[in-house]
Amino acid sequence: MNRILSAAVLAVGLAGATLATAGVASAAGGASVTLNLGDIAFGYNDGYWDHGHQWHAWNNKNDMQSYRTAQNNQYHDWKHTRDPNQGWMQ
Repeated sequence: MNRILSAAVLAVGLAGATLATAGVASAAGGASVTLNLGDIAFGYNDGYWDHGHQWHAWNNKNDMQSYRTAQNNQYHDWKHTRDPNQGWMQ
């Protein structure tokens, strides 16, 4: 009886550990960050302001280049700190 109980506890423990690590692996492997160009109010070479007045650094150079070449952008090729209002325009 003790041997059966020990085997059952071990089996449940191994199954739980397998499921827990599988969930972590799929969450980490499937994670992604996307850039919504329509949410950018003003872009600078060091980041951008969104329409909610939140500052974001570019995730990578490709994101900055995509916005820079997008139609109807508000891109400025200088750091946002150059301006006294940190680049936020009314």
